[in-house]
Amino acid sequence: MAGADLTAVVVAAVGVTGTMVAPLLAQWARRQELAEAAGRAELQLQQDRDEGDLQRRRDMYAVLNSAARAYRTAGYDLVLALKRGESADGSALEAARSFYRDQYAQAQMVLPGRALNIASEVNHCLSLGYRLVRMLPAHAGHQEAWSRTETWFRTPLAEAVWLLRHALRQDLGVLDEYPDLVDLGAQLRAARKRVERELETGREQSPSSGSQAIS
Repeated sequence: MAGADLTAVVVAAVGVTGTMVAPLLAQWARRQELAEAAGRAELQLQQDRDEGDLQRRRDMYAVLNSAARAYRTAGYDLVLALKRGESADGSALEAARSFYRDQYAQAQMVLPGRALNIASEVNHCLSLGYRLVRMLPAHAGHQEAWSRTETWFRTPLAEAVWLLRHALRQDLGVLDEYPDLVDLGAQLRAARKRVERELETGREQSPSSGSQAIS
């Protein structure tokens, strides 16, 4: 076959091949484009989900933090009012306690390990504070009981609420110089257990049940 004829055949073959391959290349390119678009859409959706989840946790944690502070404040205010001999029905404490318990129950479903451990200990500390307040009327003339209750609200319980805030901030990834949450949580638990042991000895029990409602 002459050189010119061979060249013509090659050119023709290339042309035919190009005509056949072009649609395939176009389809491949289109599939790649669609796959990349789907990937970007999925990534954006996941980012939206993550941001939405973060915002929901941020809102929930803010309410939980506020509820814990309000619970502690209501209890301490009642202690001081009773100490001054003022009439106090305890309704503010009951309302703060009820609201806090609702928020804590919700937070339990989303809090991760370390933050949940801190929140659980803080919950125990708040419950102890509530117990101490409810016992006060049975010990109207017992200075040690009043001193113990006031001290608990003023120091360990205040520190517990502070620790809860830091644990929640840490879980949200807020940049901060965090305290050693595990160590502080252990110290808080030890302080609570110490007070509970004192109560269990019966030295502060009332003649009847050891607890009396605040009317």
